[in-house]
Amino acid sequence: MSRARSISWVRLLAFAVAAIAVLVPVGRLVHASLRVTEVTLQGGVVVRASGAVVTDGDTVRFQAAPRDDPDGELVSVSRPRAEVVSVEDRWSLAHYADVLGSARTPSLLVHSLELAGGAALLALLLGIPVGWALARTEFAGRRLLGVLLAAPLLLPPFFAAMGVSTSVGAALAALGLTGGTLQLASGAVCLAGLLAPVPALLVGRALAAVPAGLVEAATLAGGARAARRAVVVPAVRPAVVASFVLVFVVALTDFAVPDLLGVFLPKGAVPVHVFATEIFLQWSKLGNVGRAVATGVPFAAAVLVLVALAVVALRRSPAGLRSGAARPRPRRPMRGAAALVPWAVATPVLALGVLLPLGAVASWGFHPLRVAATVRATVGLVDDTTRWLRLGLSAALVSTAVAVVLARATLRGPRVWRAATAATGALPLAVPGMAFGVAVLLAYLAFPVAPGTLWKGVIVLVGRTLPYTLAACVLALREADPRLEEPARLLGARPATVAARVWGPMAWRGVVSAFLLALVVAWRELDALVLVEPGILPIRIYDKVHFGRTADVANLSMGYLGLLLLPAVGIALLHRRRGRADGAGAA
Repeated sequence: MSRARSISWVRLLAFAVAAIAVLVPVGRLVHASLRVTEVTLQGGVVVRASGAVVTDGDTVRFQAAPRDDPDGELVSVSRPRAEVVSVEDRWSLAHYADVLGSARTPSLLVHSLELAGGAALLALLLGIPVGWALARTEFAGRRLLGVLLAAPLLLPPFFAAMGVSTSVGAALAALGLTGGTLQLASGAVCLAGLLAPVPALLVGRALAAVPAGLVEAATLAGGARAARRAVVVPAVRPAVVASFVLVFVVALTDFAVPDLLGVFLPKGAVPVHVFATEIFLQWSKLGNVGRAVATGVPFAAAVLVLVALAVVALRRSPAGLRSGAARPRPRRPMRGAAALVPWAVATPVLALGVLLPLGAVASWGFHPLRVAATVRATVGLVDDTTRWLRLGLSAALVSTAVAVVLARATLRGPRVWRAATAATGALPLAVPGMAFGVAVLLAYLAFPVAPGTLWKGVIVLVGRTLPYTLAACVLALREADPRLEEPARLLGARPATVAARVWGPMAWRGVVSAFLLALVVAWRELDALVLVEPGILPIRIYDKVHFGRTADVANLSMGYLGLLLLPAVGIALLHRRRGRADGAGAA
């Protein structure tokens, strides 16, 4: 009984941490969107306040939006205390009415859909041929190409935007694009280059897993074309749909790319806003908290629906695809000049996602021997970098520890833990990074932050990394055969002993990979931290590039990328050693 209680307490503690990092902020976001503060003045005039109402001696001060103008800037109101009859908080849909009544909302919706839809469609066009090449052909350098395709996913979106803002914009302008369309098209190309590995991975895996027996039977019955139509296409279609939705969601929630391309506009472009930049504008520029959260909540609900659609699409794939138990089709060998075809189809992805951003930033005056000197010469950057490293490490440790416990509960515990884990894993994906940072600030506004403390930033990053660590830990712990744990329990081994001696040695590589993955995600995060921790390294670089493409920006950017490579290389080494160990075991 004591062992069962200890397991329950550990699980409850892990879920409590997950709730603090995910459920409480998201719940506070919804709550704030439904509450208004009304100040009643003498004569029956009711004014809706935005933010706090402060009483300073005999004066009451607050900010209010102009009546009948949801797009108007907030105005400061100062009234004698004797003229204020009451200050009341109440439930209201007024913030949502402001969003729906805003003249900007239709254009925000159109711009956001154009950016996300264009990026998703282009990512499919770029990624599916690469997935086919990796899954269906055998050529020299195939494994190397698979490793290189991870590089675009490693680059922070704003880094890629810095690199493609000039060349891609000029190429699109030469095609006749102008105005806001030029900016949105530049953003779509930038995001597509970064995210094309997503359809390459998912669609390539689906193509590789199509059972050979079904294809052979369909070919005998109706020929190769019939086999593609009746077997291959239905098997791959769910992966195509899921890829489109996932890329669409990431592009829809991105703040840095459209914002940065709004600064570095190609000649002939006109700056336009999307929903993510609107949330930032309402919170930090206009100070309209209620409007910011009311903009973010329905946005998050829409994203959650889209993520659910992606999951449903993948679950509808044939059982053989998910299990991998069916006999796969042999790959087509590519030799001689034909071996260049896979590299040719991968070249646009590598060019847009890696070569062009790196080459463009390096051309600003990057010199590897001057990186350290640039860091020291930038006032306060050493302390900010140290703070950023500590934030990422702390969040990755907490996120991985929570994910291990919740993953174990999901795989070995009652079904209720599956629902709890699914909720804590899905919500951070649904809430845009900018809105998630706002949610954490609102949830813990009453708790003072002492100078030098990191806990609010850690909460943000734990919430943002938890979906990835949960997925990685579930995959890692699934490899531990539960039948091996039963003898240890029957012999009286404590849960900690079972973890250290039974399932831990089988899953440790996956758990360490989950930690390193969380570190990459945390260190490349910008959107969710720009309001919470504005002084850390990536945000300092992001702010500096607004003032020009200089050698200092190039040196800092490349140094930043070098730090991001460290956990990525660690993941690659772990998987390489695992492959060798599996090969030795098989031998």
